[in-house]
Amino acid sequence: MYKLIKSGPYLYGSSIFLLGVEQFITGNFPVALLPVPSDTPGRLILVYVVGAILVIGGLGIIIQKKPTWASILLGPLFILLDLVIHLPKLIANPYNGGEWTVFTELLALAGGAFLLVEHFSADFSAIYVSRISNSLIRSGLLVYSLSLLIFGIQHILYGQYVATLIPSWIPLHVFWAYFVGIAFLATAISFLSKKLAQLAATLLGVLFTLLVIVLHIPRVVTHLHTETEWTSLLIALAMGGISFTLAASSMIRRGVQ
Repeated sequence: MYKLIKSGPYLYGSSIFLLGVEQFITGNFPVALLPVPSDTPGRLILVYVVGAILVIGGLGIIIQKKPTWASILLGPLFILLDLVIHLPKLIANPYNGGEWTVFTELLALAGGAFLLVEHFSADFSAIYVSRISNSLIRSGLLVYSLSLLIFGIQHILYGQYVATLIPSWIPLHVFWAYFVGIAFLATAISFLSKKLAQLAATLLGVLFTLLVIVLHIPRVVTHLHTETEWTSLLIALAMGGISFTLAASSMIRRGVQ
């Protein structure tokens, strides 16, 4: 389990790297995650610029070459994309569950990037740790916890729909849909209250790992050329990586190596 927990930053970095590679392969933004209008000036250039940032940022985290700066590059990018693309749509239609999902996914990815600042804080000089790192750490935990709260509420509100996504061979579809929602809510509360946070982060990482194996990989295998399935898998993998990173950072603070 300890090795799995330590893999957190690599899982997150790999997911971000592959999201960037995906944009170069398709020559397009992920259609649900980043629905940039087709008539946007310089759209293709933006596709490759954003893709390059994701590739460089993800690779920096994977090989741990200036990973703190890579994280600081990625976090604001995800926030900016969320504010420009998804926030106006939510304001126009606040009851759009699908829009809330992709808005929250970008929010979670941003929170994860900021949380990696703490994990790789040794990459910073003391002055940067005090002036930048601490504020990003605090905002990262808050942003990631907020995303889990939204995901949890969505699972409760749209449990019947979520149940349809669960493979047919798994019994009690509706139960598991609500169970995952409650797990998201409980974990968010644990993070915000700082009660049993390491255990909650570890269990959440295991949950996302199971979702990747049981739900997303089979869907990708049967839809190899469907970008949305690949994107969903990579986001779930990144969420698992964020959760394990939180657990690993907690262990480091406690002196567990």
